[in-house]
Amino acid sequence: MTDLDRDPLGNEDDNSTEDKTPSYEPASFEKRAAAWMGVAYMLMILGILWFALFFPGRDLPGAFPLFLVPVCVTLFVVVVRRLKLGTAYGGIAGGVTALIVCLAGTALGLLLGVPALIAAFAP
Repeated sequence: MTDLDRDPLGNEDDNSTEDKTPSYEPASFEKRAAAWMGVAYMLMILGILWFALFFPGRDLPGAFPLFLVPVCVTLFVVVVRRLKLGTAYGGIAGGVTALIVCLAGTALGLLLGVPALIAAFAP
């Protein structure tokens, strides 16, 4: 080792051979699902901004229930995976209850939000 490459404070350990960078650990399935849910929300917000840009002075009344859909779909996917792995909270009964609530939330969001969205684009 030359003098230019040496640590001037002497903090080097010449005997250490292990790499100091942490190993890569991929994100869990739940974190990845939440990230995709965030992408869906950002696209929805972008759609609202574009609507305000291209239809100035018009509102989107009643379209807010559509924001319930991404979280219900994400929770549905996560619960299905946990039921498949056998790690659902509350066991099978709790998982099936969560799936029913997710389906009801998705249906409610779509039934209340889609007609309002269609009415907003009507002339």
